[in-house]
Amino acid sequence: MTVAVVHAETPEGRAALVAAVDEAARRHENLLVLHVLDDDGPAAAAEAESVRTAVRRIAGDGDWEVRSAVHDGDPVGTLVELVVDSGADRVVVGSRGRNALGKFLLERPLQRLLIEVPVPVLVVKDPEDR
Repeated sequence: MTVAVVHAETPEGRAALVAAVDEAARRHENLLVLHVLDDDGPAAAAEAESVRTAVRRIAGDGDWEVRSAVHDGDPVGTLVELVVDSGADRVVVGSRGRNALGKFLLERPLQRLLIEVPVPVLVVKDPEDR
């Protein structure tokens, strides 16, 4: 089976990647890094390499893979498709710390991801944001 993680070059994204690496190791499963691209232009190859470099810094050269797709105006829908197509049995995603109201109302893309992804979702915060 596979643990998937939503990649983002943010503190929350890095916290999610660290948690996903730990989760995959604990479960003896492969790690799949999911990344949604804005377009498939010339910058896409450089962006893909940047993602691999960022993942390598945290996950090392172990058993992981990066899958990306270009969204058609709906990044969350594209992410859900990536999860479904991957066969992952768990998804890890980062979230920003919130005030009292924000803790009650999650950010809209995260809320939608939680509803639409057909597997358990582990939401983690940046430890510096607690």
